[in-house]
Amino acid sequence: MAGGGRALYETLCDLVLQHTPDSYPTLKPLRDGAAPRGSPPELVAFNDWSAVGASAADAIGGSDYLEQNYDARVVWRTLAPALTRCGVLVGPTGIEIRPYHPPTQTVSGYARATHRLYLSATLGRPGDLQRRLGTYPIATIDTPAELCTATTGRRTFLLNPSSSEPLSDVVVAFALAQTDAAAADGPGRAAWLCASNSEADDVEALLGEEGKTVFRLRSGDDAPFERWRNTPQAHLVTAGRFDGLDLPDDTCRLVVRPSVPAASTEFERFAVAYLGDASYMRHRVGQQVTQALGRANRTENDSALYLGLDPGFAATLADSTVRASIGPDVNPAVRLALERHGQGWGPVESAARHFWDTHRNPADEASTPTSSRRRPGRARPGRSQLGAQTADSADDEVTAITRLWLGDHAGAATRAAAAAEKLTSASEPEHSAFWRYVQAHILYDSGRASDLPIARRAVEDAVAAAPRTAWFVRLARTAESLSGRHVDPTAHDALFLSWDEWLREGGARLAARVAEARGHLTGTHDQRAEALEVLARLCGAVDDRPTGQSATDARWVWATPRKGQRRVWEVKTSTNPLPRDDVNQLLGQVREEQDRHPRASVVGCMLVACDSAERDASRAARNELALVHADAAITLFDFTAQVFAAYRTGYGSGSARERGAARAATEPRLPGSDWLTRLLSPTGGNILRAHDVRSTLDITNAEADRP
Repeated sequence: MAGGGRALYETLCDLVLQHTPDSYPTLKPLRDGAAPRGSPPELVAFNDWSAVGASAADAIGGSDYLEQNYDARVVWRTLAPALTRCGVLVGPTGIEIRPYHPPTQTVSGYARATHRLYLSATLGRPGDLQRRLGTYPIATIDTPAELCTATTGRRTFLLNPSSSEPLSDVVVAFALAQTDAAAADGPGRAAWLCASNSEADDVEALLGEEGKTVFRLRSGDDAPFERWRNTPQAHLVTAGRFDGLDLPDDTCRLVVRPSVPAASTEFERFAVAYLGDASYMRHRVGQQVTQALGRANRTENDSALYLGLDPGFAATLADSTVRASIGPDVNPAVRLALERHGQGWGPVESAARHFWDTHRNPADEASTPTSSRRRPGRARPGRSQLGAQTADSADDEVTAITRLWLGDHAGAATRAAAAAEKLTSASEPEHSAFWRYVQAHILYDSGRASDLPIARRAVEDAVAAAPRTAWFVRLARTAESLSGRHVDPTAHDALFLSWDEWLREGGARLAARVAEARGHLTGTHDQRAEALEVLARLCGAVDDRPTGQSATDARWVWATPRKGQRRVWEVKTSTNPLPRDDVNQLLGQVREEQDRHPRASVVGCMLVACDSAERDASRAARNELALVHADAAITLFDFTAQVFAAYRTGYGSGSARERGAARAATEPRLPGSDWLTRLLSPTGGNILRAHDVRSTLDITNAEADRP
């Protein structure tokens, strides 16, 4: 996002912030480009968007971005008259203004057609396809069994068996080793299927640093694909959905998926973060896994190796709803991937070698099963699938948004309420509450005074007796605002959202990883740096380990309501007084980070084993560095680990009720707002010790000893 796009992004954020500066905890850091890249989007409440809608329309209509972007001008002509009927989501890299579902039924070419046919080898659930396309209800056509004879070759799916991040050195080294193996008996091309453009940017940069030939495939431009297909040992990097990307025969034998396929739009990212019980999003994960594992298996002679680099793949694929949505042609490969995953790197590397040694031998199917794909339809759904389809709220959802788009507020509100009731019956309280929110949005947008109390009651009914998950906390703020009461900012939403994501990723091995990291805080230099990664997650921060000469040992990023926070860490294990040279090194890294992120609050943090600093070192560190002793880090680690362990126990299976109860039980044990910012502020040249942490966080002896 650059030029006119960046300016318009900031203008729209400023309009909301001027109207309500305290309602959105991460909106200011998002606006400043200082929030973590993976931050979930902020959904601007419909009443706040209505208040700034006219100013927003003027800003968009007169922007340089619209002047420079023909596609945006075409969309704006349709969107402008219905601006307040849209949902508005502010993410780290863009703002999405959209109907909650596409109003496709208002397009004359679709609405007037007497027959509409959609062909796909990975159709997914009809209800979810209706949501994605905004169509009328979809009827499936099953292919007769005698025609389902096509085979799509052999595939092996391998998962990162460690807790290392997708683009960490060890994981990338394994992936690049497979590209070398692919080049040993073929062209050696690899395709990287990324979840977002920002992730694709990172992959493209990483491969470039490794000296690889990289082609970036973007929507509307097929030229890079053709160049890649004719270049040996080249890498194709693309983002988004991958329907129609065919890589048969020797075109490609290696496909890499860096992250778990969870979301490709801001609306989907919002649903993943806040509507944890929305089963349709887990269906989409299964569908995208099916799509990804079919890109290089198009004919019976194909063989391909697929890599899932995200450590959260195993936990996601073990989810029964996700597994039920994975196509029968790829399920054997997924099952074997999960079996290997729990055994560490050894079996994974052995399976990779076995694949490259035998993948051209059709007789060897021991670890790369041949699949029979049902083309072009899907297997006839069983009884449980049929039951799920008849209980689906998709038609009510799509009809509600279509009627809102057409100005039929009464009809739209009725169908949104019907969707909420069905989702309540399906035990999806967060997803149901979202459609109560949409119902309130519809009634509010009607402009009729008589509808406003009904809108408020719709939100209040959703909040009543609801679990205290992040979405219901946000919804309660909307109810307060609609009643004209003061809205208090939420102190701990980001922490619990981060913990939820971590629990989804980490699975059963998370407790062992936390215990191991605690011991590493007094280990070697590298062990302490690794422990800082886990401590960041316990504190709700996003951590990464920068690479390259003179790079800092670790970097933490988090957002506060007023500013994005960044901490660059250096680890020193010497017990001698801290010298000025070490301080100068970190001060230089702080300057470099501040230059890259001028709107963020940047502080240097030094994890030390010494008890004192040399006088000139202390003086130089006074205003910009936090000097943190290992015993202070251990005290912080123990406190946050205890609260996290209590939350993890209550989290259970991760249902909304369990998450809400776990938050309600653990939140009172947490310090007040911005506690991490206060703790990791410059220490005036002094070294932060364990007693300072207990004092700053108001940790009593009883709390510190609490199991």
